Amino acid sequence: MSAMLARLRMPRPHWRQTAAVAALLLCLLISTLVLLNPLGASHVAAAGSAQVTVNANQSLGTLTALSRGLNTAVWDSNLRDSAASTDIKNAGLGMLRFPGGSTSDVYHWQTHSLVSGQGWLDPNNTFDAFMGLVQAVGAQPIITVDYGAGTPAEAAGWVQYANKGGPGYSGPVPTYSGASSTGHTYGIKYWEIGNEVYGDGTYGASWEYNNNPHTSAAYANNVVTYSQAMKAVDPTIKVGAVLTTPGNWPDGVTNSASPQPWNQTVLSTACSAIDFVIIHWYPQNPGNESDSGLLASTSQISSMVSTLRSELSQYCGSHASAVQILLTETNSVSSNPGKQTVSIVNALYEDDDYMTWLENGVTSVDWWTLHNGPVAGNTSSSLYGSAQYGDYGVLANGACISGGPCEPAADTPFPAYYGLQMLSYLGNAGDTMVSSSSNQALVAAHAVRQANGNLAVLLINKDPSNSYTVTFSLNGYNAASSARVYSYGPASSSISSTSASGSPLPTISIAPYTLTTVVFTPGSAATPTPAPTATATPSPTPRPTVTPTVAPTPTATTAPATPTPTPTAAAGLSCSIHYAVTSQWPGGFTASLTITNTGNTAINGWTLQFAFPSGQTITQLWNGSYTQSGSTVTITNLAYNAAIPPGTTLGSAPGFNGTWNGSNASPTAFTLNGRTCSVV
Repeated sequence: MSAMLARLRMPRPHWRQTAAVAALLLCLLISTLVLLNPLGASHVAAAGSAQVTVNANQSLGTLTALSRGLNTAVWDSNLRDSAASTDIKNAGLGMLRFPGGSTSDVYHWQTHSLVSGQGWLDPNNTFDAFMGLVQAVGAQPIITVDYGAGTPAEAAGWVQYANKGGPGYSGPVPTYSGASSTGHTYGIKYWEIGNEVYGDGTYGASWEYNNNPHTSAAYANNVVTYSQAMKAVDPTIKVGAVLTTPGNWPDGVTNSASPQPWNQTVLSTACSAIDFVIIHWYPQNPGNESDSGLLASTSQISSMVSTLRSELSQYCGSHASAVQILLTETNSVSSNPGKQTVSIVNALYEDDDYMTWLENGVTSVDWWTLHNGPVAGNTSSSLYGSAQYGDYGVLANGACISGGPCEPAADTPFPAYYGLQMLSYLGNAGDTMVSSSSNQALVAAHAVRQANGNLAVLLINKDPSNSYTVTFSLNGYNAASSARVYSYGPASSSISSTSASGSPLPTISIAPYTLTTVVFTPGSAATPTPAPTATATPSPTPRPTVTPTVAPTPTATTAPATPTPTPTAAAGLSCSIHYAVTSQWPGGFTASLTITNTGNTAINGWTLQFAFPSGQTITQLWNGSYTQSGSTVTITNLAYNAAIPPGTTLGSAPGFNGTWNGSNASPTAFTLNGRTCSVV
């Protein structure tokens, strides 16, 4: 298991930790690195070539305006720079978090002040100033209310001032300059209850300020109180509770004051009062960074999300399916950032990090942070690059380390900024993430079917030494023979754009340690997917305009849009099913279903039926809709996973959480569209 180093994010960022905690976490980190499979240890394809396969009809979810976010802070004196505002817009970022990590738990919004002795803030970075930035860039805010030094009444007052202003307003009025005497109607939806509260000393390590009792039960009960007070003001808001990230310290840790794991305690008590859960993830600890280890760490994400969903199902019951997961902080190292944070390696990790969490169903990923400042962290020659400092920010703040090196001018982008910008070429709100894979271990691939009919594929070359020639297999998408290619690498000062062509598809060469997005347009025989009506602010970064061959616009007498395909008849159908219990706990379990079309005819719409042998009950199902009558379960496809071509396995296959009592035997017989399938 990996361990998260205790972090303290201070204004004018300074970093501290206890020697005892550092020693403990170093031991845990060594164990983690032993378990990691080093990049380059196993190549599926020979170095120099890679094939990327995209299944354009296998949806992994839709991108929203909340998908890509960024942290901001009250201590960031460059927060209101016009250049920073422009950069946020150009990266297509849709969510901004405020007032900034651990500072949130000592920040009193109404007076724009901190607990005495707990750091520094810029007097101009008030809540209303922050909202001016939010509105200027067309983003949505997520607010972390003061749990450590605040009260439920203070949090409720913030909701009232933010969302319930207008004539006759009688709520709190801030004392800072520029405040409104009549409040606002900002309509802020997402509100976190505190930041990393488990770091208040509950488990020994202490970096989070907290005047409340330092137990998991105290936090759980207070979340309910905060939520009730805030929703009494505005019942439309969403309230989130802090959880530990599965597999990361202090996940699973207990003691006499907190005898059950943090997540179990918080969810068992507070789940009915919340709408989302909050996790943070920094895969490395300072002084022990590894470029290959960082780039390999994203393989842990799927398991972490699966475990978290199992916990939600176990402790939240029927409410579990309504609870969103937000990753409100992530970066490469847990504190004391070194040269890796300002190198191309962090940008490669960043894009893989964002997309893997989003493809696994997380609602929002928020990078730490907009500006931070130089830190004299790890500058080992084992890490890529020549920088003699580190910085969590995606933009420089122009500061110098005392007696040491200086950063570039304020608002100069670091590679991590261009990583964010590259994601805007891959996809934006309303676009659909689709299944993709690479046969080369050092080339990661992510794909998005854009609402304008294009298909974009992001290629991440994690190899520091070798280029790869990439060929494409696009299933479910007829592409033109030319494509637009966006590239960013170690020597780049910005993202470059070129065109590529080939027959039937272009072949793309990707240099070592590069990000490359290939945007395919529909071929002349293809009818692009119509663009839906936008419900969220589109990315300000324009995509190249294409003129595909488009089907005639329907008239009033034209037949309605094609509905979800009707399941095909069983004649000629051949299938196999694999049923697996992926996790189990007393009274509950998670299971997956693998559906393979073993015949030579396409399946266009499917209905799967089976019977539980031991009285199990499904409580939550994904990638399908279901009914259960007694022991008999019927699962039908959704619009995006109706098709199973001959000889292929359904990519977006159904899975579910369920309950059991006594035994949890697996079903032994399955039918698909009425035809009996083999069980494998």
